[in-house]
Amino acid sequence: MKKETLKELGKAFFAIANLIGGLSIINGLFGKNSNIPQPLLSIIIFYIFISFYIAGIILLNKGANDD
Repeated sequence: MKKETLKELGKAFFAIANLIGGLSIINGLFGKNSNIPQPLLSIIIFYIFISFYIAGIILLNKGANDD
């Protein structure tokens, strides 16, 4: 892939992570209760959030190194 494509994919991963984090907070405040216990749900959301941020950092660095 070209460097600009990798940089844009990295930015998209950051945006998805921010969207997941924001929607999780909104859902926690105003959402309906689920069958999953709250601590487990928080761990899953935190894991997804961190995973998307790490993937975004890796893609941004890979795009920057292709110069």
